[in-house]
Amino acid sequence: MGQPKSMTTKQAKDYLDSHDVSDYNLVDVRQDWEYEEFHLPGAKLIPLPELADRLKEIPGDKPTLVYCAAGVRSASAASIMSGQAMEEVYNILGGAMAWQDEYAVGPTELGMTYFSGNETLLEIVTVAYAMERNLEAFFTQMASSSKQSEIADTFQQLARFELDHKATLFKIAKNLDPSLKEEEELGKRAGIDAVEGGMTAESLMEDNQDYLQTAQGVVEMAMMIEAQALDLYMRYADKADNEEAVKLLHQLGEEEKNHLKVLGRLMDRKIVSGNSDD
Repeated sequence: MGQPKSMTTKQAKDYLDSHDVSDYNLVDVRQDWEYEEFHLPGAKLIPLPELADRLKEIPGDKPTLVYCAAGVRSASAASIMSGQAMEEVYNILGGAMAWQDEYAVGPTELGMTYFSGNETLLEIVTVAYAMERNLEAFFTQMASSSKQSEIADTFQQLARFELDHKATLFKIAKNLDPSLKEEEELGKRAGIDAVEGGMTAESLMEDNQDYLQTAQGVVEMAMMIEAQALDLYMRYADKADNEEAVKLLHQLGEEEKNHLKVLGRLMDRKIVSGNSDD
């Protein structure tokens, strides 16, 4: 029987950043309402009172990182997991309360209305492409309507990120369906109004007014959107039965992780730029 180990939140963040999303389990043992307030992207919710009955839902052949609010419940959960022959289990010290950024919000079903569970690989890519297209349109619209040049420039840069991601998704789609000739064809196939992560542009406007006032805030909002997208793909991967679909969803999740890293660097530049003006 193995013994659980511990990670600080920084060590956990470094671990998640440096490993493929398919290489580990991430388990949240808080209650549903806590998870809905915010959670780490891709975390599987198994409240501690249900853990003993649901251990089979956690693959035992890869490392498992577990967290709660402050690290107390997760310490107990890690002990339970280790006692069931799960050799590599890590308790994240400080839990969700110590996590500073890149978290997701909403219930476990958020965004899942766009996935029935029976999609083909091409249908998954098509939905993802539509979300990227809608987000690019949102960023472009915000850039054109922003009166401050720095905010407009930031939105334009974010729109370019989505253009690149759309190109990646179109390449994947074309490999799956060689008859596709133009990106517009792919865009017409999914008639949804959601952006990445399953939210709508209207909800973004309503929920993020404070973030839209500064260039740094705009980047923070974009990081939230990418975290939501990573969360959606990982939650869907956890439900998908098709091994190829799971692999594709993990690939899309990795794309979102890379976007988060790029946005992190952009955030650093915005903070430095902001400080230099003081």
